[in-house]
Amino acid sequence: MNGRSEWPTYREFERAGLKTLRDNITHTGGAPHWAAQLGVPYIEHRPGYAPVWTEERIRKELRSYLAGRRQWPSRKQFERDGQKLLRDAVNRSGGPDRWASEFRLSRPNRLSGTRRGWTADMIEASLKALIGDRTTWPSVSQFRGAGLGSMLVSMRAHEGLEYWANRMGVKLELGSGRRRGGFWTEDRIRDELRSFCAGRDVWPSERDFVAADRRRLYAAASRNGGIAHWAAELGLPRQRRRP
Repeated sequence: MNGRSEWPTYREFERAGLKTLRDNITHTGGAPHWAAQLGVPYIEHRPGYAPVWTEERIRKELRSYLAGRRQWPSRKQFERDGQKLLRDAVNRSGGPDRWASEFRLSRPNRLSGTRRGWTADMIEASLKALIGDRTTWPSVSQFRGAGLGSMLVSMRAHEGLEYWANRMGVKLELGSGRRRGGFWTEDRIRDELRSFCAGRDVWPSERDFVAADRRRLYAAASRNGGIAHWAAELGLPRQRRRP
């Protein structure tokens, strides 16, 4: 930075052989953060570079790209269609589950890559058939025996088994795979974020969550509304990252 009047461009980092440094800057607070730390002005919109991937831009480009589709495209499909930057932006702003849900598109099963994503209606119908007249939650072997192993994975990764057991009116026995800490409701996420962010002037980075052993809270916030949503609700500005 010696002698510079503003933050270098990404290409200037590359020409100086410092691409790895620039990539690590992106993942540890972002260029604006480090520019402020070093007292160097950061120019966000430079000629010839794409603008920041705001949620509004992501939503607009997804609306165009997904028009006419019935299923969320795979990452490889995004890349084949020249939409790698869009897919990367999706990953940084809540993830594909969040955006697929907003556009009401199912996702391919991430284990086999063939079965359609498990929507709430599909899960409920399958659970009704599997549970029948029982009053207790089925075992893992019963799920797998019915060919519903991937559905079990999906429930654990999202709402949690406790949520579905309560919704179906059956008892979830200890040891049935209940998610530690219970179901992440919006109220629980809000309360824990308020506690974690108390006294902060800016929204904490993912690294801050991980360092404080709050990875699950970060993941829950990402799945339920997205980081931008919760940062806005708590009134905390986010450190901008390079698109």
